[in-house]
Amino acid sequence: MNFTYLYKHSYSSLDELSSIEEYDYYISSFINSERVIVPPTKIKTKKNIWIVTKEEENNKFLEGYCKIIIDSDENYDIMMEMVNNIDVNDKEICIDATGFLIPDLLFLIRYLNSKGVNHLDIIYTEPLKYKKAEDTQFSDNFYEVKQIYGMSGTHISKMDNDMLIIAAGYDHSRIVDVANKKKTAKKVLLYGFPSISPGMFQENVYRAFGAEPALGSECFRDMDMNIYAPAYDPFVTAQIIKEYVQNNPYTNLYLAPLSSKPQALGLALFFLWEKGYQKNISIIYPMCKNYLTDNSEGIARIWKYSFILPPQS
Repeated sequence: MNFTYLYKHSYSSLDELSSIEEYDYYISSFINSERVIVPPTKIKTKKNIWIVTKEEENNKFLEGYCKIIIDSDENYDIMMEMVNNIDVNDKEICIDATGFLIPDLLFLIRYLNSKGVNHLDIIYTEPLKYKKAEDTQFSDNFYEVKQIYGMSGTHISKMDNDMLIIAAGYDHSRIVDVANKKKTAKKVLLYGFPSISPGMFQENVYRAFGAEPALGSECFRDMDMNIYAPAYDPFVTAQIIKEYVQNNPYTNLYLAPLSSKPQALGLALFFLWEKGYQKNISIIYPMCKNYLTDNSEGIARIWKYSFILPPQS
């Protein structure tokens, strides 16, 4: 599987979204943000499903929509019930990744795939900028690094050549959290380059330097030791990971999606096609009590990614 052959398209204006063929289901996760609320109103669908926290369920925008009420984290049972209550057989499904928490997003894709869904579209709307630039914070009150449910493999006891690939985002504290969880593993940083917008790459690297004590200086002394994939391209991300691990043997492999949603999707795509749940591969994530969502401004490009998922054996 060469992931770069998969189709993606970017839209520079909201009006262009009306040209997309109608979906049977369009699944979004609600955040009171322009880039989460506006794009779904331009896309044709037979049924909108909004995943909503208890704090937001009475928002006026959501009146008349199907709402799935969730807690702040680890909503796997709720996601399974939602999928089980709809007919996904031969349906055109779109997930808007923009407002999702990464663990919920990756689990939803994994569960849909387990129910026989082999293709779906994913929408992602880029921000023009983050309000506080390199000081932007996305999470708080960390409590545990966990394997994402459904994204965990069967690991071997031999750990002398474990590898941890961290898709590095702005939250250097979360990089520290996953690095401390896998202290003996070889650490490799995956940076989003090119970045979503000018300046974000420099901001990203600046913030990642804050994790140097936990990572070790080798990730920063020679930047060529790290790996790079466009922050907006899940397919190149999946291919880069695939090629890197083919050329760098490991005992156990851990992937930590701490950067952009498209890169997190790339890690998930690699994991699913590699059938990581049957191997010594897992996707891990630093779970937090609070996720800070009001951190971006404006709408830049809107991406549509056409995912092909592996057949279930």
